Amino acid sequence: MLGDAMTAGPGVKVPAGIRVTFPETGIIRIRDATLFATLDGEPCRRFLQAALRLPAIRSATFTPARKHCVDLRYNLPRSGLKQILNQLALALGKVIDDPMAVAAPATALNRHGVVRYRRYAGRVTGWRAERERVGSVRLTNPVLYRKRALCEAIERELMSALGVSRYNTDALKSRVDIEYDPRQISLAELVEMLDTALAATDHPDRLDKINRELTICTVSVPLAAAAQFAVPALLPPAGLLFAYTALPTFKGAWNVLTKERRLGVDVLDAVVVLACLGTGEVFAGTILCWCLSFGRFLVGRTEDRSKKMLLGAFGKQPRFVWLLIDGQEIQAPLAKLKQGDIVAVNTGDMVPADGVIVEGLAMIDQHTLTGESTPAEKGIGDQAFASTIVVAGKIFVSVERSGEATTTAKIAQILNDTAGYRLASQQKGEQLADQAVVPTLAVGGLALGTIGPQGAAAVLNSDMGTGIRMAAPLAMLSTLALCSQRGVLVKDGRALDLLCEVDTVLFDKTGTLTRERPEVGRIVAANGHSAIDILRYAAAAEHRFHHPIARAILQKAEEERLDLPAIDHAQYSIGHGISVGVDRHRIRVGSRRFMELEGIALTPEVTAALEAAHREGHSMVMVAVDDELGGALELRASIRPEVPEIIKGLRARGIRQIAIISGDHEAPTRKLAAALGIDRYFAQVLPTEKADYVEKLQQEGRKVCFVGDGINDAIALKKANVSISLRGATSIATDTAHVVFMEPGLGKLCELLDVAAELQRNVRLSWGLILAPNIACIAGVFTLGFGIGASVLTNNVAALGALLNGVRPMRKVAASEAERRHLLELQLRQSGFSAGEYA
Repeated sequence: MLGDAMTAGPGVKVPAGIRVTFPETGIIRIRDATLFATLDGEPCRRFLQAALRLPAIRSATFTPARKHCVDLRYNLPRSGLKQILNQLALALGKVIDDPMAVAAPATALNRHGVVRYRRYAGRVTGWRAERERVGSVRLTNPVLYRKRALCEAIERELMSALGVSRYNTDALKSRVDIEYDPRQISLAELVEMLDTALAATDHPDRLDKINRELTICTVSVPLAAAAQFAVPALLPPAGLLFAYTALPTFKGAWNVLTKERRLGVDVLDAVVVLACLGTGEVFAGTILCWCLSFGRFLVGRTEDRSKKMLLGAFGKQPRFVWLLIDGQEIQAPLAKLKQGDIVAVNTGDMVPADGVIVEGLAMIDQHTLTGESTPAEKGIGDQAFASTIVVAGKIFVSVERSGEATTTAKIAQILNDTAGYRLASQQKGEQLADQAVVPTLAVGGLALGTIGPQGAAAVLNSDMGTGIRMAAPLAMLSTLALCSQRGVLVKDGRALDLLCEVDTVLFDKTGTLTRERPEVGRIVAANGHSAIDILRYAAAAEHRFHHPIARAILQKAEEERLDLPAIDHAQYSIGHGISVGVDRHRIRVGSRRFMELEGIALTPEVTAALEAAHREGHSMVMVAVDDELGGALELRASIRPEVPEIIKGLRARGIRQIAIISGDHEAPTRKLAAALGIDRYFAQVLPTEKADYVEKLQQEGRKVCFVGDGINDAIALKKANVSISLRGATSIATDTAHVVFMEPGLGKLCELLDVAAELQRNVRLSWGLILAPNIACIAGVFTLGFGIGASVLTNNVAALGALLNGVRPMRKVAASEAERRHLLELQLRQSGFSAGEYA
């Protein structure tokens, strides 16, 4: 002990009352009743900021058994202890200009009540990096141990974080794996998010129960094998353990008999277990229980994986908003937003919540909500919707529904609808297995009467349900992972079956076959101006804006390789047009109404072009030079470049009819259908009528896949046999569709059909692998004298074969994932990032 005070150099002295001891090498123990009165108090927080700033100090640990005391672990050998004490005394004696943030004590608490802080990612935190790579990190924190609620809170936070691509939590191992793009989010921000999530969540008082069912079943297998074939003295404990592992089977059989009042495959499994117990075939029964437990494990894993993919489908949201409080704009977390708050949304910002505009004017890009390519003019009293973007202007929005509340509602609804994915082929297989129970019992009874108990047990063990319970969920899991990796979210497993039956694909035109951004068609010049000059003037006026019309004009200028002149001044007229100074000319770009308001007369050639454009369903942007009309640019829908190949691919995959449905006029819809070789088209269809046309096709005996994007497609999406929406769809469309493409465009459509067909072939092959050996075994019982040993061999080899078949798609997943990670790592290294960047 150094006494009542610790000195460190001339003039530097820690106040009396602090006691320092060295209980073992590498630990400095500091005791002070005032300093450590409460762990979340200001004195303790300042101490941690000072101590953990020192490079030599590794961690600070508070133990319940030692009150008002902290153990500092350090790296230097004992010869350097004096230097550490000097540095610590100096740090405690001065004010820190840029103190590190200190996480709440509850976020660093282990199950024994010990709080351990570390310095990581510029914070005092309970997290520790177990593994770091460029764009990937594995973090551990003992607070997570067997507390699934905390893991779920972290997942909710990471779900909406921009820059986080993948994540996984493990409550048993107390860790979080995160893949992220350091160009979008830093490691320091990630750790701050994790600490925030833990601090805002109620920590359970009790640890979660560990599901050891599969572990016990796995341990029972070698014990049963030793008892059956080597050490008969082990039969009693092996039999007891076997009976214990069979309890879930007996519970399932009881529920089927008493609640569902039917004979199902669970009843057959229970009879087999009783037969194995009665005949002393402990090893065979143990193998059966292990297979059933493994099947249940796979089904649970499938559901958990599917839910995580669903959560990721809602896109990324800003973490902070600008809240108006007492006339000042203050940055606040999105999660804290509530009804009645006023938020400020500036040019380029995303509207964070649904609400009403109470001040300001703006042009808002709503294509993610409505599919319309032109920004909408919004002012006081108008509705503003979450996820839309302000492209010009500034508005103040009174919140009606907060982002957290709407997200929670969407997640709850989808998870209720998709709690367990079950293939129709899996359901049919289990139904078939259930229907085979009575015949199997009858054959087993015949074997009992003619051969004896051994033959009866062998017949009953050769059931079909066990194998398909393993193979079908695993095939589903593998396929869902494959689809997710390829940018396709399958929200309803039935869609994978129904896609194989689809013979008609109905495309919504706007936003699906056409891109959100229009393209420039004809350029009509007037009053002696050239088309190139008109395009150059328009591009110069629009170059500061990012709405679809501006992007279309700028794209055309780029294709023509035009050098844009500088502009002298710009004034944006909401909803009508732009006025700028270019090359000593006053250039005005906007609608026909804008020209009329500015007193600019349209020339005959422009008027004729405008009327022709309207007949074809196109629009035009006028360009005035000084006080006369210089010309006009035609804007027309731009067909997605992949569409022709997609149409050919659908034909090659057996789709008999392809149709278009649109609210546009007859002429442009007919023209598009003819250009793409579409069989049928439906024009001038009102939004509420789209579902009627889907039903009309179904009444013709067709299986319809509807592909749409936009709020007006929601009813049609629900009506179709299979529905697909593109990324950027509205929340309603995303909630309603069976399948969501996470990337813009239709490029994944044919690939999805191939994946669905491959899944169907996979499950059929699994059925073949299960049926053939078991039927042969039953025949062998009566003709070749097969016993329970042969039954166990054939039944479980068949199940293993089906299992390996079901996991085949995962090889593609693993290969693609390794390639993706490698490419990302190369990109990040080329960008100058390294592991632990911003740590």
